[in-house]
Amino acid sequence: MKTVVASVFIAILSVATLVASDLTITSQVTGKGTAAKEGTQVQYFSASKMRVNHAGAKTDSFVDYGQEVIYSIDHGKKVITKMTFQDIQDAMQAMEEQMAGMPEMVTKMMFGDVSEVKVEQLGMDTILGRPCKKVRITLGKMIEELSVDPSLHIPIKDYAKAMSMLNRMPGQAGVLFKRVYEETARLKGVPLRTHITGLMGMDLTTEATAISTAPIPDATWALPSDYTMKDGGKEMKNAMKGKR
Repeated sequence: MKTVVASVFIAILSVATLVASDLTITSQVTGKGTAAKEGTQVQYFSASKMRVNHAGAKTDSFVDYGQEVIYSIDHGKKVITKMTFQDIQDAMQAMEEQMAGMPEMVTKMMFGDVSEVKVEQLGMDTILGRPCKKVRITLGKMIEELSVDPSLHIPIKDYAKAMSMLNRMPGQAGVLFKRVYEETARLKGVPLRTHITGLMGMDLTTEATAISTAPIPDATWALPSDYTMKDGGKEMKNAMKGKR
């Protein structure tokens, strides 16, 4: 479950508006941290689907908004883990109940005070010859610098809201993730470069190397037919029961 949430979280720190064209962004990921996946990353966005392929980690994340399901594809193990949006919400609710008694000072030591956010305009930047607005967002211990191309949009309706729901986490982590999506939604564009530091040892940079607005082939959304399909929601619920 942690891998699924982390991969989606790192892949999509951006804002979306409903537009007609598809969007494909190829990036190079470098750095360190619990969610780091160095190597080439390709993000595919249509009006109802999102897929992120991580060549270095040999894993893909595929979100089907129409079916309200997310797939984590492990090419090394040839395993697909399926989870519904409701599975994720149920699991997070159970985790929040378990963490209810955790002292606030403990979570603040991990994530800092996420009640206040600082947004700084850093001027202009250029990525792939495209003019971008450079912004720094400080939230708790996390510092995120983004170079945002205002001419691009992710073609998923209510994308920031949907991803905030999908990446719901308990405690201060949940507050932090929610605020991240709220703040990036206000930037009105697509980050072509992000640099995240300060959060649990993370120092991660994702920079676009190619951009396409051509229609995405249907084959992109296909799941490997010879992989084993696992019910991640069921496994997660069983694991939560074992902790009670």
